[in-house]
Amino acid sequence: MGDLSDLNDVARVMRSPEGEARLEGIRASLAGRTVVDVDFTNGVHAIVILLYLDGGGIFLATDPSLYVDALRNEFAEVIRREYLVDYPERRADDGPE
Repeated sequence: MGDLSDLNDVARVMRSPEGEARLEGIRASLAGRTVVDVDFTNGVHAIVILLYLDGGGIFLATDPSLYVDALRNEFAEVIRREYLVDYPERRADDGPE
């Protein structure tokens, strides 16, 4: 569909009683909890933040600065360098397209 359609569908869910109930459940599971550890994992489209909560729960979080497009923008040279670690035979080439 598109960004505006996505935005509108998210807004519709957030204002609905069912959506409000879902979000309130998340709020209740997080409010008053303590983050005891933080880890990161590859979520394909972003680096995903794993928050380990007291009592054994895990919460997945994201940050826009960790989305793949932002990473490509900020870390272009690093990605190129690490690409050549993966594919040293391409060092003479122009690299990934």
